[in-house]
Amino acid sequence: MAALCTALFAVIAMSAVQAHAEARPVPVTAGDKYALKSVGAGDLYVSAEVVNSGDEEGMLRARKFASSPDALGSWEKFTLHTHDKGWTATLRSEANGNYVTTERNDTGSHQNLLRARSTNVGEWEELHLERQTDGTYALKAWTNDGYKYVTAEMQDAGTDNGLLRARADSVGSWQKFELVFLGEENASDEGGRPSPASPAPAADFHVMSWNVCANNNTGCLNNGVGGADLGSQIADRLGSKEEAKEYRAVFLQELCESHAKAIEEALETKTGTGWDVRFAPIKYTIDGSSSKAAKTCNKTKTGSEDRGAYGIALAVPDSNVWYTSYDLPSPQNQTIVNKEGEEKWVRMEQRTALCAVLPAQALQFCAVHFSSGGSEEDPKGTKRIEQAALLQDIVHSYTPAGYRTVYGGDFNSVPSDSASSDTPKTVMDSAYAADKECDEGRWSTRPRDGRATKPLDDRNIKIDYLFGPSSVTISACDVTTDAGQSDHYPIKAHFEF
Repeated sequence: MAALCTALFAVIAMSAVQAHAEARPVPVTAGDKYALKSVGAGDLYVSAEVVNSGDEEGMLRARKFASSPDALGSWEKFTLHTHDKGWTATLRSEANGNYVTTERNDTGSHQNLLRARSTNVGEWEELHLERQTDGTYALKAWTNDGYKYVTAEMQDAGTDNGLLRARADSVGSWQKFELVFLGEENASDEGGRPSPASPAPAADFHVMSWNVCANNNTGCLNNGVGGADLGSQIADRLGSKEEAKEYRAVFLQELCESHAKAIEEALETKTGTGWDVRFAPIKYTIDGSSSKAAKTCNKTKTGSEDRGAYGIALAVPDSNVWYTSYDLPSPQNQTIVNKEGEEKWVRMEQRTALCAVLPAQALQFCAVHFSSGGSEEDPKGTKRIEQAALLQDIVHSYTPAGYRTVYGGDFNSVPSDSASSDTPKTVMDSAYAADKECDEGRWSTRPRDGRATKPLDDRNIKIDYLFGPSSVTISACDVTTDAGQSDHYPIKAHFEF
């Protein structure tokens, strides 16, 4: 079974001209938690001093002694993000939800001071991670005087002692930091997955999967959309209020962290019942490191609202008490040769799966978004085949315990009997061999090739799926050829256990 989501790093950037911003409510940040431990400060942890005011609010200082990472508070916790596909990383404070900024225009002893005070990402929030031979990291920021290493100012006295500033040209102990993994946010598996009801009760419900295309794809009207708008679109797709009450899960791909709460509220308004929307980020490995950072969504169309991390989501009734995400095997950053014969360094998205359970109904739901088949990601389908195999392990590991699993999403792959020219056609074989797809058997000559879910200029293809156990009864499967503001059709199914 796959290991739970590991190293996530948050890195984000801002515009060249920065204005001091007020602190915002602390968000529910998806991703792994880290602390920074300063080598030069005698292994003191770095804190974001969020109770300070004015130009000292949120300043970072090496100051916290802790015998164990368990003793750290929110001031010492950060997530990693990247807005440029892993070229740089940005730290996001768990204490106030703000991104760490290098104060390039400050003067004196606070020139290039690091502060958790930005509500958006730009050049001032970018940090390069340089792994040192001893396993620590040096953090390099772009300043008005060029690149400088972040230093823990242990020689300064009084209120400046231990402050973090980008001001060094080389790396010594004061410029070295240990990245201490503190755990992941996109999981609630303390005590393990709960036991399902036994015997498993009958269950009759609907499920929908939809790639909503809500980040930065300019070919979609959802490009840069806000949460309320997206939530309304999703709720409308569930039909009338009575029809919407029949749903037990909604799988969503290509959306932003900030959308989750608004979608949850839209579903609750639509159905009159409680919902939880779980989110898991898609990641990049940061250059110069082995650490992974949550990919950051583009800002809203107005260019002012940060939308958090980019990834997938799973909406389930609020009787859900356990959920977790899994890293899927994905293409690694590599140098490729393009059509012109030129070498190019390509950074690859690290894909994820997200599962949640409803113990009282003995139901597990898993949402995924596989790697694309683009020429620079997984053109031969090697990693998608591995992703499909691991998903089978995840889905069926808890079947003996009594869970019935429904899973689906955007698999970026056509079935084996597809009439299209897309290859490879073997990615979905493991799923079809073990489980039943909602549109399976529609045509006798092509029993796996259901209705198209992805309209393209030259062809329409099926790449979105909903699967249940081979023993389930699928009484309805619906693909409405209306993508709305997305570039995918939603797929909906009625399952009976």
